[in-house]
Amino acid sequence: MPPAIFRRLIAMTLLIVTPTLFHGQVQRKVITADSDVKLDTPAPHPLSWWTKSRLRDENGRIVTRRGERVEQKVSYLGAISGHRIVQTLTTIHSSQTNSSDGAGVDDLPEQPEQPEQWKSLLVQVGTQGLYEEIYRLEDLGGLFATMKSAAIYGTGPDAILGTYDPDTGNGGGCEEGYWWFDKAGAHEVNFSPLLQAINRIIPENGTYVSSCWALNLEKSELQSWVQKEDAECHACGGLGNIYAQYKIEHGTAIPVSVRFTPEERE
Repeated sequence: MPPAIFRRLIAMTLLIVTPTLFHGQVQRKVITADSDVKLDTPAPHPLSWWTKSRLRDENGRIVTRRGERVEQKVSYLGAISGHRIVQTLTTIHSSQTNSSDGAGVDDLPEQPEQPEQWKSLLVQVGTQGLYEEIYRLEDLGGLFATMKSAAIYGTGPDAILGTYDPDTGNGGGCEEGYWWFDKAGAHEVNFSPLLQAINRIIPENGTYVSSCWALNLEKSELQSWVQKEDAECHACGGLGNIYAQYKIEHGTAIPVSVRFTPEERE
């Protein structure tokens, strides 16, 4: 299994609700251009502070440079437990261009650099029109072809906010985040009961992807291929498939049905 998938699998398997911080919110998750994950607790600001055409880093510094053209789409995604949720998708076009190396380079047209993309999820806190950022994905190297919009899944107090962006590699990796809300604010969804139910029925030497493409939030299901932990390649050592349905109750994924189907042996 590729290291990136294994890393995300471990992170999802160990996912629990983060201890409550000020404003009742989880720590903000920032995925930087080098795929590092940073957690912090940003101060709330008016919505206009977050949605200016100029971009700010996690320390509030302006990060755009001369000659860059910035496009920003601001979307109201809805509200959960009284908290308005706003998403910004920002694209930064550089004025610089790249050309290919090698013989005949002068005859080749210059190719524009891949635009930088930033996704930000903002949640209203309190009654003063202030928003906190709970998630930011920074793509400065074209790892994500086009960032997808986050969305709200479900209705009422058990609705959750989810964001999922598959990368352009061949390992099935992604960046993602899932939150539920109460009066205090945002909290990470707890998938532990669902994963524990799956782990009880798959073979002892089996492993599977429990996040990214395996999760279908619209259908509240998880489907994944199970393979041997010591498989010698990404596509070998198959043991079967897991099919699981769940429901969200107070921010927890409760298993409804879990089924393992072993692969047929010749």
